[in-house]
Amino acid sequence: MSAKKRTYEFIYLVHRDATDEDLTALEARLTGIITDEFSGTVFKKESWGKRRLAYEIKKGVDVFNKAFYEYLVFEGVPGVTQEIERVLRLNEQCIRFMAIKINGYEAPVAEEAEETAAEA
Repeated sequence: MSAKKRTYEFIYLVHRDATDEDLTALEARLTGIITDEFSGTVFKKESWGKRRLAYEIKKGVDVFNKAFYEYLVFEGVPGVTQEIERVLRLNEQCIRFMAIKINGYEAPVAEEAEETAAEA
């Protein structure tokens, strides 16, 4: 019996000095975990850019007051969030992350599906 898929919002903060390549590589790694390793689906990816944090974050000897905000909405089995969190804990570029299970999320419908339904 397979586990029931759930929908999650995932927000993570990346070091303010990260390059576009760093951000793209981390997003590709997380998307790969969701889709390839856990057969999930990514519904939405957004980069909210570099923003000032509401409060300073101390991580080790570093103090952060700005970071890149990244946002994902995806569907997957319950173990997917633990794997993403494990990967982000090991990544030095990631400052903070948070996963939220959401109920009642309606996935965006592809335009082709809408056109097919309209023709029928």
